[in-house]
Amino acid sequence: MRFILFSFIPAFLLAGSNPKLGVATRTPKPPKIDAVLNEPEWQLAKPITDFIQLVPIEGAQPDEKTEVRFLFDDEALYVACFMHDPDPSKIVARLARRDDIVESDYISIRLDTFHDHQTDFEFTVNAAGVKVDFLSYDDGRRGDASWDAVWDVETRIDEHGWVAEFKIPFKSLRFPPHDRYEWGLQIIRHVSRSNEQLHWALVKKSDTGSASKFGHLVGIENIPLPSNIEILPYTLGSGRFVPSSPASPNGRDLTASAGLDAKYKPTGGITVDATFNPDFGQVEADPAVLNLTTIETFYPEKRPFFVEGSQIMRFSTFGDAGGPGLFYPRRIGRTISVVPPVGGYVLEQPRFATIVGAAKVSGKTSDGTSVGILEALTRRETATLVDSAGARTDGTVEPLANYSLVRLRKDFSGNSNVGMIITSVNRDGRFPANTGGLDWNLSFLDNMYRVDGFLSGSHTTGDSSSRVSGSAGKFSFNKEGGDHWRWTISGDFTSPHFNINDVGFFRRPNDHGTVEQLVFREDLPSEYVRQWLIGSTYHYRTNFDNTELFNAFAMNVYVLMSNYWDFGVEAEIDHGKYDDRETRGNGLFQKAHVQSIWFALDSDPRQQLVLNADLRVGNDQRARRFLKMNAGLEWKLATNATLQFALSHNEESRQFAWFANINDTSISSNVISLFADRTTSDWSLTSRGTIVFARNLTLQYYLQLFFAKGKYENSARLITPDVSVSYGYNEPDFNNMTWNSNLVLRWEYLPGSTMYLVWTQSRNGSLGTYQTLFGDNIANTFSLPATNVFLLKISYWLDY
Repeated sequence: MRFILFSFIPAFLLAGSNPKLGVATRTPKPPKIDAVLNEPEWQLAKPITDFIQLVPIEGAQPDEKTEVRFLFDDEALYVACFMHDPDPSKIVARLARRDDIVESDYISIRLDTFHDHQTDFEFTVNAAGVKVDFLSYDDGRRGDASWDAVWDVETRIDEHGWVAEFKIPFKSLRFPPHDRYEWGLQIIRHVSRSNEQLHWALVKKSDTGSASKFGHLVGIENIPLPSNIEILPYTLGSGRFVPSSPASPNGRDLTASAGLDAKYKPTGGITVDATFNPDFGQVEADPAVLNLTTIETFYPEKRPFFVEGSQIMRFSTFGDAGGPGLFYPRRIGRTISVVPPVGGYVLEQPRFATIVGAAKVSGKTSDGTSVGILEALTRRETATLVDSAGARTDGTVEPLANYSLVRLRKDFSGNSNVGMIITSVNRDGRFPANTGGLDWNLSFLDNMYRVDGFLSGSHTTGDSSSRVSGSAGKFSFNKEGGDHWRWTISGDFTSPHFNINDVGFFRRPNDHGTVEQLVFREDLPSEYVRQWLIGSTYHYRTNFDNTELFNAFAMNVYVLMSNYWDFGVEAEIDHGKYDDRETRGNGLFQKAHVQSIWFALDSDPRQQLVLNADLRVGNDQRARRFLKMNAGLEWKLATNATLQFALSHNEESRQFAWFANINDTSISSNVISLFADRTTSDWSLTSRGTIVFARNLTLQYYLQLFFAKGKYENSARLITPDVSVSYGYNEPDFNNMTWNSNLVLRWEYLPGSTMYLVWTQSRNGSLGTYQTLFGDNIANTFSLPATNVFLLKISYWLDY
């Protein structure tokens, strides 16, 4: 539940009215990065030792001593960390792939190089030497785990504890030019076996903000401003093997290609990135889901070029940090699905819109202005269809398209900012689609209170010959700090013609509403409980015809026990009256009142076996019953091997739901909406695993077995929103099955240079009926024809 419970509460963050001061000392000779701190240069640096405990007892003195020293020269910042430990045999040192966060002892160096009190670059290493680098922004509210820098670190466990020695090149950072620098600094140490967390600048759980609470690192001066060019060419060979068919008689497709990524830093704070003919074959496939709603499934962006630097490009609307907004990069190079003609087949088709090239400019200037500019071009894609008579037809399935974005944001008054965005999509033969917006994030009273929101507009194609305009906005007033009480009051709207889905993502237009949230939390540990909180949420929403859509209230409780197990409970009711989208454009449908209760439990993450489970059950005032269950297991087989298993099951019975709109002239000259009692069941079995042969050589796998079945009974025609009559129409049941697997061998053979060897397999289709048993569905899935793809990708990092 740590991953979903009370998402409106920011994580506990750093505090302290008198920032601490650390000093970096210029060294005449760079130290050797070997985790052996015997160079005399380290004795020139003043050690930082005044750490304070956050967990388990806030403000207490540490159980053991930690020493951190800083050196620098014209090339890099050097950091030496010595973590004293009376029993080094109990230091938890787990191997993992780079950027995988595993339960382990670690030390984290965090630098606010812009000194904007909002952004920090995090360099973390665990006792086994596994590197994690992370970009945090919006004062710790959001982060970018895809940010990767080229830096060096070595670790060593000895009889007194463990050592970490860093080299962080200045060219791996971003900072505006100055003669003398003052950067924000935070240092965090974690001791796994006791779950002790130490901070150099004390983290008060009652505070909010992260970078705004850092101490300071001074002493760095007269260094040349880093300006460099990085080039990452790649070569790729792949083979795609599919069952023989008229479209693929020999069942195979062998290809070879090459591409290039480039990075140029004209100044310390600005970076220019470009990619030509990019390939993302090593990216994990999206999980299969059953979606019978009117809302598109949201999948997060995973492609490295679009993820890196996304904190500047992002313009969030009604989602969280990674959710819906005016820029959704998955629209660029989207997956293409071609429907075959009746009785025919698709002879040739592209799997996605090919990105010819893309470039972006991102960074922050010395006056606190963040800049993001993106241009991308996807080529025209065609498909060849063969009809039932054998005639071939070539047609465009994706036009030539250009995507443009400009994003600006200005910091002011400490930790506040305002920004704007403009996007444009130009497709060959179509009207341009344009969107724009303004957003603001205003913090005051030491970041305890925050006012944020946005206003945006769209001007897009309504049909082939017209364009429509729409608008949307949100205003939120939040209390995010304090010892106990936190709250949020927000209001938002989307006009009927608001549409940003050409290059953005939003769930629906034509509504407005309010959300109020209130939380009481207690962070002072007691004998049995370390933390607990209780919260409530009220959500009311109507459309612009004053039709009530939501009238929901929820209460939730979260408790963290003294043994680091936690649990949560939530009860929710929704007495909203209507759904204005369920009929798919054919009028209103009266909703049934729904009530549900949710339970969740997580075990201590430090143990060899880590369990989590949650269950939601509910019903409505008609005959509907539903159950949603998730369970997970993490098994730490060894210090270098981890397996994860997840099981999800959704069961829904007798939900009165739409299934078709048809013309029946014997009843009406208009389209009629047909509903039925829908019963569905879906299962998802997922597993992930990692074996780490060395810090730069890992093997990972991903497996998902998914099947979903459903049936419709008691068909009825909707007369009015709340009246229906029986209608003789047989909607067939369904039973869909999917298998996705991904095996990736990753070798970073040189710093920044990587080889991927990938095998993916997929199966999907329909077999059986709703009555097919669970075990038969598993067997049927593996009887479906398989598509196998083998890929070898090699990139080589060049630095000038």
